[in-house]
Amino acid sequence: MSTAPPRHYLVMTATITPPPDAPGLTRTDPQLRHGDYQIALTHYCALLGDCLDGIVFAENSGSDLTDLRRLAAESTAGPVEFLALDASSNEPAGGRCFGESRILDAVMARSALVAHAMAADVFWKVTGRYRVLNLPSLIHTRPKDFDFYCDLRNAPSPWADMRIMGWTRAGFAHCLEGVGDLIREDANRGRPGEETLYGILRKRAVRSRVITCLRREPLIDGIRAYDNRNWSEGRQKVVYWLRHLQRLVLRRVWF
Repeated sequence: MSTAPPRHYLVMTATITPPPDAPGLTRTDPQLRHGDYQIALTHYCALLGDCLDGIVFAENSGSDLTDLRRLAAESTAGPVEFLALDASSNEPAGGRCFGESRILDAVMARSALVAHAMAADVFWKVTGRYRVLNLPSLIHTRPKDFDFYCDLRNAPSPWADMRIMGWTRAGFAHCLEGVGDLIREDANRGRPGEETLYGILRKRAVRSRVITCLRREPLIDGIRAYDNRNWSEGRQKVVYWLRHLQRLVLRRVWF
């Protein structure tokens, strides 16, 4: 008996209006950030019916989502679900990764798309302001069987890349559910959440099907919040091509 192929859902994390005292944040204007999310959502809606079967847009600052809902309503190729979350995950002292982890916990617990997903269905998390231009390639070249799929780098410092990750429901429950309190920056002497998460995922990978190197280098376009520079321009574009070539040759992340 044939088995239906897994469906693929996108989870976009969003904070349109960041707290006024958020550390290390330069792009704070809600209007600019709203525009970033609008551009990204337009991009991903165009992938519905192709490599995506649905989108969950989860926002945690209580901002008005009317324009984004209207934009999504124009797409008929797949469902777009909006989750308006309270600001409990929006604690500056906890750090960006803490906030994103809280959003993801809420998505996996409350989303209707998640509730109706099959065990093999895959959820792809992206930082909502960014466009992953080669997302179709990342999805099509994924390993056949995995619970959690991500990039873990050990140089120049340990790092779990949270810009894009993929998981099944079981993979999330084992690897990422409830991890927010463990990666709080104020509980780890200011250590970035990505560094703390690296160690956690390394340990949890031993007992689960965790793939710690993406088969394609993510081609990301979008303005970085901490310095207002674009991921796909200047030096970052050179870094992308170097990492892309080394993944193809060595099947591992370039450092």
